[in-house]
Formats: sequence, C-alpha cells, structure tokens
Amino acid sequence: MRASRYFIFFYAAMGVLPILTLGIVISMLLQLSSLRIFLGFFAVDIIVFSLLGITELFYREKRIGKNTLKHEKGSYGPMNKINEIKLVIGRFSTQKKELRDSSYIIKTSRFESVLDGLIDVKQTQDPSLSVRYSCRMGICGSCGVVINGKPSLACETNINEVAKKGVVVVEPMQTQPILKDLVTDFDDFFEKHKSVEPILFRKNNKEKMAAINIYDKTQEEVNKFLPFSYCIMCGLCMDACPVVNTNPEFIGPQALAQVYRYKMDSRDQKGEERITAIDKLTGLWGCEFAGACSKACPKGVDPASAIQLLKIATAEEYMKFNNEKNEV
Repeated sequence: MRASRYFIFFYAAMGVLPILTLGIVISMLLQLSSLRIFLGFFAVDIIVFSLLGITELFYREKRIGKNTLKHEKGSYGPMNKINEIKLVIGRFSTQKKELRDSSYIIKTSRFESVLDGLIDVKQTQDPSLSVRYSCRMGICGSCGVVINGKPSLACETNINEVAKKGVVVVEPMQTQPILKDLVTDFDDFFEKHKSVEPILFRKNNKEKMAAINIYDKTQEEVNKFLPFSYCIMCGLCMDACPVVNTNPEFIGPQALAQVYRYKMDSRDQKGEERITAIDKLTGLWGCEFAGACSKACPKGVDPASAIQLLKIATAEEYMKFNNEKNEV
C-alpha cells in the first residue's frame, strides 16, 4: 500500500517543474500575478497527474495479476497441484546378480526432481533402496542414473517433465559394475581419469610446491581450455558412449577430454607426452565420433570435440616428427 502511494506521488511530482516554468512565462507575458497563476497550474497538475498515477497503478496491478496467473499454471498445472507418478526403479539384486523392476506410486509437486522422488521412496516406502547422492545441486555428480533410457543427473531432472503417461523409469548406469540397486562402482572410472595425469606438470621440480613466477594468461588462452574444465566426473558421458559399452578397455571420453584440457593450458609442460600416452587403439583412436558423450554431459563439456581436436594435434605431431627425421 505504501508503495502505491509513492507511485501516485511520483506522477504528481513529475509535472511540478514544467508547470512552474509555464506559470512564470505566462505571468511575464500577461503581466499578471505569478503566484496566482502558479497556484492554479499547480492545482491542475496535482489533479491530472494523480489521476494518471491511479490509472497506471490500476492497469499495472491488472497486468501483474495476469502474469502471476499464467506463471502459476505453467505447463504442469497450478503450483500447488499434486501429481501422481509411477516410479519404476531397476534394482540390482546382489544375491541373484540380476536387475528387477520395482514400482512405487509417489506424489510430486511441480518442481520436484527425480532424486526427490527416489528419496521419497526410500524414506516412506522402501528403506532398503540404495541410491547415491550428495549435493542435490548438480555439482558433485554423484546421482548419475539412467532415466527413461537417457543417462542423466537425478537431481537436475524434473520428474514431471520426463514422465511418460505418468511413468518414470530409473535404472543404474551400465558401464560401471553395479554394487546395489542404483549405486555403481566408480573405481575403474577414476583409474582411467588418473591414468592421464590430470594435473599441471612443470619440468622444474621446485615449482611443484611453490610457483616461482606468476603465470599471466590472456583471455584467449583461458578460453582454449576453460570449457573443458567444468567436468564434474559424473560418468554420464562414459555411460552414453557406445564404444565404452562394447569395449571396456577404451579409456573413454572423460579422460580424453581432460588430456585436451591440460594440453591446451600454456602452463603445462607435458603436452607431447600426453599425446604419446593416448596414441593407441584403446586410447585416442578408439573413439568412433558418435557424439553421445557431449549430448549426455550435464555441464556442457564437449568431449567429442576435444577428442577430434586431439586427433588433429596427434597427426600434426607425427608429421612434425617425420619432417625432422627426413631433414636429418
């Protein structure tokens, strides 16, 4: 209410200066009392601009009301509407060593995620359900699962949006050994990540503990590796990759993208060695450029592009080596 009054006073005050100026000019031309003319014009100003303020306020509140109504209804009905979802969870039995489907009926609000639904099942229906999660904000990458056949983060997937005829199917990722239900073993994933040495390497050993200089970088240099630094190691790109699914020895898109990230960092001094380490069929040349890894990444990292750029860099290194050999 106080804001409404201020809104009206603002409109009324808008006309004071021009009315004052107009009153002085007319009084000088007609040689009349400037005070009377000013007071007359000032009264008109207060009435006219107050009416304008009230009118604008009325239509403004009407517009806000319409927008709010539209926002509340949205795509899934009113904000307070409760939807009933059938959650089908592919659970891995540690005794029988097989997947079995378990169905649960849950009630969800408009903004609930698939992870919220899984937690609801665990807390209210089946405490034996195993699911891994931590931050619930799309940062830690712990809650990676397969939702309706697509590798996704459960915490970033709206359960109402992916529901097909009121049904959502959640399964564990298949490229990693399944420990229980939706929880998979990431030991092999981290070993592959570790094998490419994803750290900055300097030839001077003293720099490992303390930098000798400040390594200034231009924005152009930063842009070469920054897009590949957003990896949260969720493993979704590995699960989406058809080569990883058929050849477990393939190092995978996550590790290769990290190779490119550090190779393009001008502070790193291990570029050629990194290329040599992955120059094999189970490394760089195992990629068939399906592009599924980039599509699955929840952070917009483009491993498929990084791998193709690494192939070009490897070919250039090979040509450079042959030219130097021929010159000798």
